Amino acid sequence: MFFRSLHLLFFALGAALLLGLASCAQPDLSQQMHLAVEAAAQQQYAEAAKYAETCLEYAPDMPEAILLGNYCHFLMENRESARKQALYNLSKLTKSAPDRYDTWLFYGWALVENNQLRDAIDPLERAYKLVPAKDPNRPRIQMLLGRCYVNNNLQKQALGILQPLQIKAPYSQWPELYNCLGILALQRQNAKLAVTFFQHGLSLDSRNEVLLQNLAVTHDLYLNDTANARKYYIACLVQKQAANDTESCRRITARLRKLNKR
Repeated sequence: MFFRSLHLLFFALGAALLLGLASCAQPDLSQQMHLAVEAAAQQQYAEAAKYAETCLEYAPDMPEAILLGNYCHFLMENRESARKQALYNLSKLTKSAPDRYDTWLFYGWALVENNQLRDAIDPLERAYKLVPAKDPNRPRIQMLLGRCYVNNNLQKQALGILQPLQIKAPYSQWPELYNCLGILALQRQNAKLAVTFFQHGLSLDSRNEVLLQNLAVTHDLYLNDTANARKYYIACLVQKQAANDTESCRRITARLRKLNKR
């Protein structure tokens, strides 16, 4: 969900950036970066990258422009080589600006997006240590870290960092939080609690394919509840068909056939 766009963070960075650049000898960079932030917020990544590159022509070491430019290229590019280059550039920035939490955050985010959830733990933990306690991006880092901990079956760490988000708005309304808590409950051998979390997440997003599938699998493989498993598989199948996800549709249909033979 929110992992595909960190433009809210750019808004936070943008305010400080504009103040910092306004007093520079080249005030045009302030306007270029402002336009870059606005374009990224509108998911106009190619345009945002161009503005960031203009800034880098005049100030090659500007961290904000490096972050935004590589963030945009990472999202725009399908070529593995280009995404690897963006990852490398973000990694390099953590070495040149190690005291900024945002450099670690964006590098960790990119690793998560690249499905390198084990590798993402260290940079995200560094970001979490550096981010101010009242910074609005602190809970976002918690969510990313929680996802990585759950994915790597680090149950104690996951529980400690995800549970506090249940009482923080707007994160308490994010379906992904309850999906992570549900998976964590399964890891802790509590399938009924997992169902409770998955259903709560589904109440916030009734068409969420991930939650529908996890509910189906939990009822199927953990609770031996064929009726509910079938119900959620069918609901998930409807969403997969709407998304033209042929391979997932094939797998779900095959599983439904097996359930119908019970």
